Amino acid sequence: MKKIILLAFVFNHLSMFSYSQNMGIGIRLGDPAGITFKKYSSKNALEVNIGRSYLFNGNKWYNTHFNYWYNKQNYNYKEYQYLGYGSGVPVALQLHYLFRNPVKSTQGLEWYWGFGGQMRFQRYYYSYRYKLHGDPNWYYAYDQAVTDIDLGFDGVLGMEYNFKDIPLALFADINIFMEIIDRPFLFWFQGGLGVRYNFK
Repeated sequence: MKKIILLAFVFNHLSMFSYSQNMGIGIRLGDPAGITFKKYSSKNALEVNIGRSYLFNGNKWYNTHFNYWYNKQNYNYKEYQYLGYGSGVPVALQLHYLFRNPVKSTQGLEWYWGFGGQMRFQRYYYSYRYKLHGDPNWYYAYDQAVTDIDLGFDGVLGMEYNFKDIPLALFADINIFMEIIDRPFLFWFQGGLGVRYNFK
């Protein structure tokens, strides 16, 4: 009996809690995948996402980026071949100012849009081989360190559902990121989904 009373007490307070949330913190999967924090006001919100980037890209980003990196080095070898890469943990930080719009037909559901900035940082390593002019032999370059810092602006569009009786919110969004540094006007399409715990 005491357990039932305790559960009813907790449930009742969680229900009251969900109507007066001012902030939320939770887990996000996507780009970035990590921690998400949101500060609410009546019509707007401030969102911060931080975590690992390129989590679901596999080898694609590094393989396509090699030629861009190599051309910046101005080595001018007669011939070269890409061998592979090694990577640390790439990290991204997003900051968004959002405009909230309730969906009147569904209680607890809203859509939002906004804008902000993004920074991405990672350190990784390329390996390749090359030939010098007039020399038929291959020479090998292993673990050439690369530090990549990307800064830019992004826009976001998403939906969020706040449960009526528990202080949880589910969300999903899509994002367009435009680099300013280091490859100006390169566009990235990103997205994510996750859950937040809301509190005062």
